[in-house]
Amino acid sequence: METRGRALYNLILMNWQEDPTLPVEQWQIEDYRSLSSKELFKKLKALGIPLDEERFHNYAEASDSPEELTDALVVDEELDRFDEAYLIVFELWRRLAPEKESLSIFCDQLDYLIHLYDQDQLENEEDLNNALTELERILDENVDQGEDPQALFQEISLYCAHDLQSFIYDYASDQIDHDRGVYASELIDGFSPYTTDSQWFAFLQMRLLAASDPEEGEIMLDRILEDAPDFELLLEIARYLVNQGDVSHFLRVVKQARNLIETEQDFQELLAITSEFYRLLDQEEQSQAVFDILKQRQGIPLEKEIASNDKHFKEYFKLFEDLDRSEA
Repeated sequence: METRGRALYNLILMNWQEDPTLPVEQWQIEDYRSLSSKELFKKLKALGIPLDEERFHNYAEASDSPEELTDALVVDEELDRFDEAYLIVFELWRRLAPEKESLSIFCDQLDYLIHLYDQDQLENEEDLNNALTELERILDENVDQGEDPQALFQEISLYCAHDLQSFIYDYASDQIDHDRGVYASELIDGFSPYTTDSQWFAFLQMRLLAASDPEEGEIMLDRILEDAPDFELLLEIARYLVNQGDVSHFLRVVKQARNLIETEQDFQELLAITSEFYRLLDQEEQSQAVFDILKQRQGIPLEKEIASNDKHFKEYFKLFEDLDRSEA
């Protein structure tokens, strides 16, 4: 699905920051937040749109969003000129018309806070928590008016460059890791009705439950595994089980993962987790054996498909057959 509003250029910036060799125009990655209003108006004038703060307010009063205002200001919608003007108008709207917060403005701010959090540059995490609370309020209010929960969440997500569902999962997981279970529970309960990855959020609920009631946590984990999780969730569960030292469930996860491994990247990720699993069990010989397989496969293209008769593939699962027998 295509991003909407300012999100497209947030996405371009994120991709460019990861790979500066990507072809971009300077105006596409400009940090408009760092520019003064005077500089922004000067840039608009250079595009043939002479405005000052007073005239901007007059135009903004007659518009509901920065997108609508840009449409009114730019008659000739030549693509580059229109989009560059839009980015400038968007930033001016953000700072000069804060009382008229549109969905695109809200989501841009959420994108900004997520970016700072991911870069360990967020000075006040409460700002992000407040934004997530507001997002939940927006969702709840629209659902109360008859909107479909998951369709609504997907629609709002189009205005964010970040994957909202993945971020909320990761953020709730971070809260659990930092012993902030109460807030993690609020996030999970608040956003679970809107997400499409119900199994992933069920896994978070299981982690919370296991912290207070290990036996009930095991029962819930069994239910999750019975629902045939996809490979990525199995890896997530395996990482969790490594730190728990849970041999029986780890064996079960590996068995379920076997028929889901498709690429070299899949196999190498499972190898790395398994080597760490054996190491924490103080089974250094097995840990080294798995690590040796991983080392020998370095250099193989990660997108390459795994053959069913792959020598290392068979060797790896033979180790687990032996472990399974020793556990029986």
